[in-house]
Amino acid sequence: MSIPIEDSDVTEPPVQDETATKVVGAWVSQLGRTLKTCRLYDGANPTVVRFRDELARALRALLQAQGPVTLRFTPDDVFCGEASLYPARSRDDNLALPFYRDGIRSLTFRPGLEPPELFAVLDGVLQVSGQSLGHDDLVTLLWEAQLVHVDVDVVPGESDIGAGPGESSEDGGLVPWPTGAAAQADEEESVTSVATETAEPGTPGRSDDWTVGDFTVEIEAGYAELESLAPEERKRFLMEFNAEHNVGPVTTALAIVRACLGAQPNEADRVELGGFLPRLLRLSVSRGAWLEAREALELIKKCEPQDWSLEGFSQELLQPISISTTTEHVDKQTIEEVVEYVALARGLGDHGVEWMMQVLAESQQRRNRRLLAESIAEQCKGNPERLAPWLTDRRWYVVRNVVHILGWIGGPSIAGMLQTASRHPEPRVRVEVIAALGNVEPKMARPVLIRLLDRADTRTFCAVLHQLSAERNTATARLLLGFLQNPDFDERPLEERRAVYSSLGATGGDDVIADLEAELLKGNWFSKNAETHRASVARCIARIGTPEARAVLERGIQSRRPPVRKACEEALNGGVGRE
Repeated sequence: MSIPIEDSDVTEPPVQDETATKVVGAWVSQLGRTLKTCRLYDGANPTVVRFRDELARALRALLQAQGPVTLRFTPDDVFCGEASLYPARSRDDNLALPFYRDGIRSLTFRPGLEPPELFAVLDGVLQVSGQSLGHDDLVTLLWEAQLVHVDVDVVPGESDIGAGPGESSEDGGLVPWPTGAAAQADEEESVTSVATETAEPGTPGRSDDWTVGDFTVEIEAGYAELESLAPEERKRFLMEFNAEHNVGPVTTALAIVRACLGAQPNEADRVELGGFLPRLLRLSVSRGAWLEAREALELIKKCEPQDWSLEGFSQELLQPISISTTTEHVDKQTIEEVVEYVALARGLGDHGVEWMMQVLAESQQRRNRRLLAESIAEQCKGNPERLAPWLTDRRWYVVRNVVHILGWIGGPSIAGMLQTASRHPEPRVRVEVIAALGNVEPKMARPVLIRLLDRADTRTFCAVLHQLSAERNTATARLLLGFLQNPDFDERPLEERRAVYSSLGATGGDDVIADLEAELLKGNWFSKNAETHRASVARCIARIGTPEARAVLERGIQSRRPPVRKACEEALNGGVGRE
């Protein structure tokens, strides 16, 4: 230990380079974090032990690399040389204050420092800055620790100066730092000195914290600091208080249960917790607190209560009153809360699909219906047959939603169910079936689409032909050619005729070229739609685009009939060859 000196005799430490100062600053910050952690937890806590060990290793590495390190303390900052390392952000976060208050002006750590010596410094700071203050100050605690590799420079109190024979406070004499060998003698000498000073009249006495009669600038500054920090601290306290009391009882109960399960309870405790958790689950669902319900469901799976089953709970969820309550909550909640509901339903497995379907049928929010439908499609992807019962629902919009979900699933497994839905009396359901058949293989979708053409309205007729145009097929082309050759073809709506021309060009091949050439050369002299029909047939032949089709158009250009010649020229100039 070094000999403490007066403030006027403190020599400035040597100037350190910037890199070394940064390294020391990093260690001082680590020291501050370690002290905060030690105040939060018990000394045997693994986190506290880890922080203390890491701090000791970091200091040993620092001393080996840079040699002795001196930290200088002011009332509100820690310095290394002239560099500020840890300025006080508040009175609670003032690392320098415990040292400076007890008269310590600097600490020097020297190479060879062992972890117990550093831990003694930590324990001393914690003792003098904690809520349960002892009778000793930090100087006394460090003196009793017998620190071999730590030098402490202190400012002696008024009662310590001139206490021994031959010493004088006027000449700035130095007070020797007490060592372990002279501890008892120093203590007796200190008692004698105090008694002498008390007996002498006119000599100022001492309080526990400051010398009586000294200026109270530090105390007044502390009160001023408290006054300046009070508004922000009051606001912070109220925010934390409100946040703590705004936590619902279910959330609090679930946190307590999880903590109990983490404490390795015995079987009897698990039984008690398992009997209590279903109440929390039902309460959470009734309030629309889906996140808490998921937490309760996970805890129930860990406890495995004997008188509770997932099937029984799912039957409760599917009751009409429960469906109405759930739908009301979901329609009023934000998209994030609806996502939590979907996550809860998916955690119920197959039972959750039925629950979501019931809510989907009742929901009035479009965004919610889409989110629910997507989740149902994902869960039913491997087994879409579980949706089959919903195709017979009396509500047409529910059937349309199911068909829409089947379209998202796609694949050959939905063809049979779409065939059932294609016979639904509601046209909007049949249109949805046509769209869903686009995700089915054409050879499986074609029979259903062709049956939909019977007594189809214009919208359905055009939608079916659009789906049939996906690939070239002789049977489909023959069907369309039959529409084209029907005497009543000209009586069809314009949209249907255009759909027949376009689909025939997309599905036909050389097997229909001869019939189309006959239509092209047909002598409908007195028909008002003859020219339009001839031009459309020519474009249909051009879209087929085979060599035989091109030959038909080239022969038409040589025709003596101007309408035929004109239609073939326009088709060749604007036709699209077959890929």
